Amino acid sequence: MCAVQASPLTKSIQSPSGRSSKSSPLVIGRATQGDSFPVFEMMQRALLRPSENEFHIEQERPGYDPGQRIVCKADGQIVGHVRVIRRKTRFADRIATTLHVDELATAPEFRGRGIAAQLLAEVDAELQRCGAECAVYRTEAPDYLARRGWTALSSQTRSHGDPAQILANMQRPLPLRNWEEETNEPTRLSIRLYRQVEFAGLTSLYERRWGDLLGAAVRTQEQWRWLLDRRGFQQLYVAIDGGNKLSLDDDSRIVGYAMTGGGQILEVVAAPGREDVSAELLRRICGDAMERDQRIVYYHAPAADPLHRAVRSAAPPQRPVSNSTVMVRWRHPLQSLAEHAERFRTNLAKVGYPLPCDLGLHVEGEKHSLHFNERSGSLSDGKLGRSFIRLSQNDLVRLLCGDLNVAQALDRGELFASTKMATDAAIAALKMPPLWFPPLEDASAI
Repeated sequence: MCAVQASPLTKSIQSPSGRSSKSSPLVIGRATQGDSFPVFEMMQRALLRPSENEFHIEQERPGYDPGQRIVCKADGQIVGHVRVIRRKTRFADRIATTLHVDELATAPEFRGRGIAAQLLAEVDAELQRCGAECAVYRTEAPDYLARRGWTALSSQTRSHGDPAQILANMQRPLPLRNWEEETNEPTRLSIRLYRQVEFAGLTSLYERRWGDLLGAAVRTQEQWRWLLDRRGFQQLYVAIDGGNKLSLDDDSRIVGYAMTGGGQILEVVAAPGREDVSAELLRRICGDAMERDQRIVYYHAPAADPLHRAVRSAAPPQRPVSNSTVMVRWRHPLQSLAEHAERFRTNLAKVGYPLPCDLGLHVEGEKHSLHFNERSGSLSDGKLGRSFIRLSQNDLVRLLCGDLNVAQALDRGELFASTKMATDAAIAALKMPPLWFPPLEDASAI
């Protein structure tokens, strides 16, 4: 299995296009503070974004360093750029480092010289250097990254639908419009726009649910304030138990929040055991969308969120989803798979699968085998055995992200199983909780 390889950061690269040797040499390196305006100017020409306001706000991000920007220069002029941010992210059983990649761009007059590919190679090198679990890129052009070893995740964490039909599918009347009206009903759930004095309740709720949001970033108080000041959203709704007013020291009644912008429902978080809150927030958002004559909303949430069903069942026919694709580059997929061998053994034990057993993995020409007994699970190299499944590296990465349903993939012929035992063992064992990388941190400032 080919792993991501490290490479030196500052170096000259040769053009593969066969241009004259008089072409300016290209040099890859870290940006400095003095490169800020040239980076902005080049990205404006290449991407038509970000706005000047957004670019300056990004420089106020907690932990920002100009060296997070990797640039390509020709004769001292910046002609290529990619930005890489390290984040602490919740995985199934630990907090891991992930790299979040954005703004890969090449100056129009320098395209065709392999600059973007070299910048992505430096992302691979950074992935190795910092020991991150994986790199994540949210892009509207997934094919380019896919050709360079990145894996596209499915759309199971996002859905879209007509807001009027969503409300009809939820089988509830339209929400009342007078959201600020007082009530004598102490158990009433009020939904209104966020007020700054409710900051502690908002962040506390995220912390209480964060363990369930696999793929979500650790957010310090400083990062929360930056996110709110940055305004990567247009509306921030809060759900309050028992009336819509809070005393300054009573944050516990904030039982949900939702952030929306540009027709996107970016993040919905409800208190543990309060699934009704998420539904009411969605109803309020759809009601407001209808008032704005908005014909479609896009819902982002973990794959297991039951509200996806109501949204997807309201999807207009032949309406493409205009959301970006989440791409992942895993540093050492087989090493990660070995670390989860005990989880796979537990999956087998839960369904009463007879142990011991072996399951071979044929991954793009390489042979490996998972071994399970009553006490442990492990992975070994070089041996396949009679019962094995054949899968690609993309399948392996999707499995690690909880994005691959093995039973469905086998049924569709996307995976091959050599025996019935391989089929049964793979379906029972190879299950991972799905990761959801919330789009809020990456949303453009409004």
